[in-house]
Amino acid sequence: MLTIRRGKRTDVVNLQSVLCPESTPDAPAARSKAEVRHWRRLAQDPALDFYVAARDDALWGMLLVSYIRALRFKGWQAILELAVMPTAPLDIGLALLDFAKERARKRGCPALVWPTTGELSSGQMFPALLIDGGFQRVGDIWSCPLG
Repeated sequence: MLTIRRGKRTDVVNLQSVLCPESTPDAPAARSKAEVRHWRRLAQDPALDFYVAARDDALWGMLLVSYIRALRFKGWQAILELAVMPTAPLDIGLALLDFAKERARKRGCPALVWPTTGELSSGQMFPALLIDGGFQRVGDIWSCPLG
């Protein structure tokens, strides 16, 4: 059964395989204080939605939705970051996208956007998932209207 739950700073060890599938996970003692602080702040910041997808006691993906105030209209803009294991079933990625859209809707965001950073690698989202999730390419970003 797939569950999506709030991310914890202790998830960082298991999430290394999601973020960097080509690298070996570091031992917890080998991580720098700055990295530990980064994950602790990420997990505790109420202005961010940081969630993980778990199935069969394994983490398959995570999402981070950051919210910023908009200049041209009242309310917030939602910016998505998503990482899914390359071997994860498509339904996990779609469930994370649907969850992110619902969270952004609750905050009154008109759209959910995912900015690209160059080429999509195997560890990043792939266009088929975004298209199936209702996103459209607009220049350098993928956008999904929430109205």
